[in-house]
Parts: sequence; structure tokens; C-alpha cells
Amino acid sequence: MIKPTKYTNINVSVIGLSTEILKVLKEDKVQKYDQILDKIRYRKGGQGNEFFLLSLIFLFSLGKIKYYQEEDALELLLS
Repeated sequence: MIKPTKYTNINVSVIGLSTEILKVLKEDKVQKYDQILDKIRYRKGGQGNEFFLLSLIFLFSLGKIKYYQEEDALELLLS
């Protein structure tokens, strides 16, 4: 479920994963999709798979990331 409840584990929710994605992208502003996914899986122990794509959509809708289809890469936007 996207909307958090009192039982939601905030670390693997959309908001928690979005924070981790931003931390990963701060290390290197442009990274491949697979690299980011691997880093999130390593940090969250595989629990981040469920909401990873929703977190990317959330960040994209806020204007925090940009996706390059040709390279399959994401860029952190400064705004």
C-alpha cells in the first residue's frame, strides 16, 4: 500500500526508499538504473524491491530526478 499506516515500516516505504535513492544519487549524480537498484537491495536487504519503482515515480513527479532512456540512467536534479 502506498499510503502509510501505523504498521508501515517507514524504512521500506515509498518515502523511506526515496530518501535512500537520493542518498545514492548524491554519491554520483548520474547512475545507471541497475546500479541504483543493486545499492538499494544491498542497503535494504532485498526488502526495497516492492516500492522501488514507485519511489522513482514519486521522485520524478517532484522534479528531483531525470531519466535518460537511451542510457537507462537517472540524474539527480538540483532544485
